[in-house]
Amino acid sequence: MAQSFLATFEEGVLKPHEPLTLPPQAQVRVSIEPVVAVTGSERALAWQRIEELWKNSPIDSGGDRLTRDQLHERRKVLSPIAKGP
Repeated sequence: MAQSFLATFEEGVLKPHEPLTLPPQAQVRVSIEPVVAVTGSERALAWQRIEELWKNSPIDSGGDRLTRDQLHERRKVLSPIAKGP
């Protein structure tokens, strides 16, 4: 069973942040992926870019705008569960 967990490398040893569910003497394969800290300014810049994409690339299928009731009716008609035997 594969597990993914965070650990800190200290004094030549990986120290998991949480207990592992492994039997004693279990052999494991380890892949190392450094966790990169993101600064507040980097996070703000990323959100700004996402908001620009939302403004410049709206999602519009050009189709009819259905009301909630129409959507509910359509779901009843198209759903195999609603059709019954």
